[in-house]
Formats: sequence, C-alpha cells, structure tokens
Amino acid sequence: MAEHRATFNLSLSDLAAVVALPEPGRDVVIEVPDSYLTDERFALPGVEGLAIQRLVTLAHDAASLKVVWHTAATRRLLESPTVNPLVAVTLCLNNAQHVAPAGTKLAPDAFERARTRVLSHRLDADMFTERQVVICLDFERPSLPVDLYEPSTRRLRPETDFESLVDDLVYAQRGAGFKPEKLSKLRMALAVILRELLENTDDHAKTDSEGKVLKPNSVRGLLVKRIDEKRRLPKPNATNLPPVPCLEFTIFDSGIGYYNSYRRQLLRGQARGEPVVVGDKQVDTVRQFELGPDVSVETEYAIVLKCLGRHSENAKAIPDPRLGHRGMGLYEVLRALKMMQGMLEVRTGRIHGYRSFLEGELRIQLEPDTSETRPGMPKASLLDVDRKVAFYPSPRDLVRGSVVRVVVPLA
Repeated sequence: MAEHRATFNLSLSDLAAVVALPEPGRDVVIEVPDSYLTDERFALPGVEGLAIQRLVTLAHDAASLKVVWHTAATRRLLESPTVNPLVAVTLCLNNAQHVAPAGTKLAPDAFERARTRVLSHRLDADMFTERQVVICLDFERPSLPVDLYEPSTRRLRPETDFESLVDDLVYAQRGAGFKPEKLSKLRMALAVILRELLENTDDHAKTDSEGKVLKPNSVRGLLVKRIDEKRRLPKPNATNLPPVPCLEFTIFDSGIGYYNSYRRQLLRGQARGEPVVVGDKQVDTVRQFELGPDVSVETEYAIVLKCLGRHSENAKAIPDPRLGHRGMGLYEVLRALKMMQGMLEVRTGRIHGYRSFLEGELRIQLEPDTSETRPGMPKASLLDVDRKVAFYPSPRDLVRGSVVRVVVPLA
C-alpha cells in the first residue's frame, strides 16, 4: 500500500523567499492571496526570476498542483497578467488546476483567456511599463512569442532583430535616467547576450535527460524589468550613494539544468563512438551520476563554467561534446558587461554565482595588466552571490532549470 503524503500548502508570495520545497510526488496547493498585490518583495532586483524558478521546480515534481485564487487577486491579476511575471508563468503551467474564489462571477474560460493573453503578448516599448514577460511553451499547445521567434520558420530571430528590440526597450527608458549616448555602446553587445542566452534555452532546455520532450511543463521566457540596483561594495569613503537606475533582463527555463544537459551531451557523444579525452576525475563523475549528492559542488561549478564558456582552455580536462563547441562565451559576456558597467547572475542546480561591474564595486577576478592577451579583462569565473569575494559559489538547494539575469545601467 502506497504511503500517504500530506498535501503541501504554500502561498505564491512565499516563493519570494528561499522556501524549502517538498520532496517529489506530493500534492501541492498554492494560494494566490490578495496580499500578493502589495508584496513589495517582488519589486526588488532579481527576486521574481528566482521565484519563477522555484515555482517551476515545484510544479515539475508535484503529483498534482492546485492554484487557489483569492477575490481581489483574481480580478486584478487576470486583467494584467503580463506585468506580473510570476503569475503569468503560473497561468501557463500545464499541470495546474485553477480554482476561482467562491461566489466570484467569472466567465468559465477566464483563466484560459488570461493564459492566451500572456502567450500573445508583445513587449511594450514605452516608458511606463516597469516589468513585463514573454513566455515560450514547448509542450502541449506549444507557443513561441513573436518578439523572439519568426512565425514562418519558428526559429529564433536574427541578431539584427534583437538589436532593434534592444533599441526599443532601452530608448523607452529615457524618463528613467537613460542617457542616449550610451545606446551605441551597449545595443549590439546586449543584443548578442540576450540572443545567445535564449538560443541556449532553445538548444538545451526543451528535452529531458534522455532527449525526450520535456513534460509536464516546458517553459522558457524573458522577463524585462526597470529596477534600482544598490551598489554592493561602494568605493571607500563614499556615503549616501544613490542606487543605479538599470534595466534587468532575466532569461529562465524549466530544463534539466547546465550540469545534466552537459552530461546528456557527453553520453550522446560516447554513443556515437566519438573519442572523449579523459584527463580528470570530474569527467568520470559526470559519466556516472546525474546532479545530486554524488556530485561535488566543485565538479558542478566546473561544468557550469564549461557550459557557459566557449573555446575553454581546460578542454583536455573536461571534454566538450557539443556540436561546434556551443556556449554563450562567458568571457565575451563579462567583457561586454565590464564595458557597460553591468552585472550577471546565474542560478542553476546548486550554483548561484554572479559578476558585477556596477560603478563603485570591487574589481576582482581580472587578468593582470601584464597579461599578453587580456590585460585588465575579466576572468571567466563566477563569484558567490552572498560571500562576494569567494572565487566559486557555495552550494544551494537544488532547483530546476536555469535563471540568468543581466543588469545594464541606464545612467
């Protein structure tokens, strides 16, 4: 007789914090309280992308998922779901049952219409929208947003289209402190970064470890948000420095994550009979184990850097089975962000790393001025979000997929 497990209950607002998620196979009930409408935590930098990742992790592992809506939240959020990214993703979950408040007069298809509104949304290029989201669905009634994909080919748009998208989104922020002269310096670099990150989800976040269509939820998306970013490590003797007005771009997915995606490609390469150089115990670990307690955080970190990198110098120690050595080019991204005085955060598996070049922050992990090839340029590494100067991230709770957050100053 199967063991009965109590239903796991939480509020959608709970996902703004690092809550302990239940073990797989539980029935889950998520309430959308009226207090969600005034929860200021979701306005903070980086919070909503991580909340989406916790939601997707929860939904993927749940035996059943019920979303119970309260009255005011139902009325407000169903009217404008695209400016509430966490709600938008909730509406797009394939395995969620939505329950309306008792006594509320809702059309029978109210939740379906809100879902359709989310999936047909075009990014608004105006100076009034502080946050918005576009969502890709790859399983069960798949949907690809027109802003990111060409309808005729269902392929990611070319870089020139992303440059135009960046133009629209950045120019629209002129009322938030944007200096037009900065556009020429950041438009191409930012367009390349966004497209590379989205292409990475397109290549690696739609199938499971065996290469089968990911289900029940295959969700990817782009969240755009106007924020004020605090300086984490201000210059000595600097006091009362105002926060920096920025645009935050967050790319999220519900895939198997960087480590398991790399492992899948490695094992596929072996199946094709392609030679794999073995020069490090990490490779043997990756072959044997999916991400979990048998994999050290040092090994996972090395694989995350391998997945983010391109033309890595440690190819002999860690073979790269990907066609054409794909990757977003961490060094190139960090170099562009250094030029733009921006920031990057990556949350995947048990890793939460970042690199920041915001004005006034401590400059570490840079190549020395004596370097023959990259003097003063960033090393391809990630620092720990909390410990700041730690050269590799400390282990976190295991989550699904990946969230990459790019922050670009407007002033």
